[in-house]
Amino acid sequence: MLDLTNYKNRILSDDDIPLFEDAVKAASNNALRAAYVMIWLACAESLKRRFREAQKRDSTAGRIVGQIEQREVEHKSVDKFVLEQARVYGFLSDSAHTILTHVYDMRCLYGHPYEEAPSEEQVSHAAAVVVEYVLSQPVKLREGFGGQLLKNLLEDPNYLDDQRDTVEQFAKEILMKIDEKIYIWFLEKYWKGLEQIADDSTMKVFFFRGVWFTQAFLKQIGVDILSHDQWHGQVSKFPKTLIRVLSDSELYSKIGQRAQDYLLGNILDESDSRPSLLRILEDLLISKVLTNRQKDRFQEKIESIKSTKLYASGVSMTRCVGRIIEDLKSHNWYTQNPAINFILSNDPEQVAKLFTDEQCVLGRNILQCAEGNASSAINMLEVISESDKKWPIDFVKGIVLECFTNEQNQIRFKKEHLSKTLDILAGLDTDVQKSIIDVVTNSIECGIPKYHWLDKDDFDSVIEIISNYKWAIELQECLKSKASTLPEREEGA
Repeated sequence: MLDLTNYKNRILSDDDIPLFEDAVKAASNNALRAAYVMIWLACAESLKRRFREAQKRDSTAGRIVGQIEQREVEHKSVDKFVLEQARVYGFLSDSAHTILTHVYDMRCLYGHPYEEAPSEEQVSHAAAVVVEYVLSQPVKLREGFGGQLLKNLLEDPNYLDDQRDTVEQFAKEILMKIDEKIYIWFLEKYWKGLEQIADDSTMKVFFFRGVWFTQAFLKQIGVDILSHDQWHGQVSKFPKTLIRVLSDSELYSKIGQRAQDYLLGNILDESDSRPSLLRILEDLLISKVLTNRQKDRFQEKIESIKSTKLYASGVSMTRCVGRIIEDLKSHNWYTQNPAINFILSNDPEQVAKLFTDEQCVLGRNILQCAEGNASSAINMLEVISESDKKWPIDFVKGIVLECFTNEQNQIRFKKEHLSKTLDILAGLDTDVQKSIIDVVTNSIECGIPKYHWLDKDDFDSVIEIISNYKWAIELQECLKSKASTLPEREEGA
């Protein structure tokens, strides 16, 4: 007796099981002719069901269902038509179509009562190929569905909630319904549509929906769906879209160096008008997926782009601290103020990520800018003195030191904003306050006057300001002690 149960167990849809079960029963009772016919019927009806299921989302499948129903009404042959349409639509490959056409032809032969009955081997073979190519396969949708899906994604603002998680989950679900043969076609169609709206701010919702969708799509199917040469071609064809899509380090790292170099060059060029693109490169740098040459090109741009655009880009302070300090030293308010505003916009956390010596230099330069009447620097001292936020010790230390000594430990006083600087110190914890004063007093004790005309009166004017802060007694005493070592100014000098 022929047992087809093992084939039945591989059938994916419960809807396809009843007809195949009849074939199993017929085979077990040695009714091989009936078993063969039922195997074919299970195949044909499954293909019809797939078209009916696909028509819910695909108008092309709907037209095929209409043609099938019309043929049935007219009592015309349907099975061969269904088989051919399944090949055209994409449910069957060419080789699967050829094999199943043979099963259909043999079904027509064995279905005739006067013809020879099939052998057990022939029935088993028919069951094997029908299950392999049809009954064990999920319904996969083709271009018709893909085209309608793209229309919805690109035109209907309410088609999806515009949250990244929602869009990514939808992409994963859709992927299971689309035939893998149209993956590249689908992506190229989508990227073409996105490229056309990339510069339109009113279409931002659709553009970023597409970026998130295709990122999730690529992560599921794998970037190796395209070769490195093909990726190079894609990024040159859809540069504005793929700048965003491939900004994900997981994707960027796998597209090949030529495609990467093209993308990076495009980002650097576009960053003059869209500075925020530089943030993409910084994220890729942090993710360690840039080559050494790509790192150098990025840094060259950081050093050459206009300061206002650099600060508008959103790159971290650690990436551009050299430019910030250079701008603070410019003696030009129009250059200094944007740099200071950038520091303020980043808050203490970003300053704390700098090296301690960079923090100190930054603090010194803020005080220097305030002394030069840069409005943003004066405002920053005010903000720091009134803020509950804890600014890094070395940054504050730089501000305070600059009031008394320069970086060569030469004593000269900057009194214009000394009171505000002491207000900043007053807001610190006692131990932090003391540690900064210790550094300042040590610098004064070891220092020498920068100018020969610096005398006791200059010290006294500073001591008078400090005397308003009782906790700064140690600093007062240090200044008095240092003043006592100064040579007496000659009468009339």
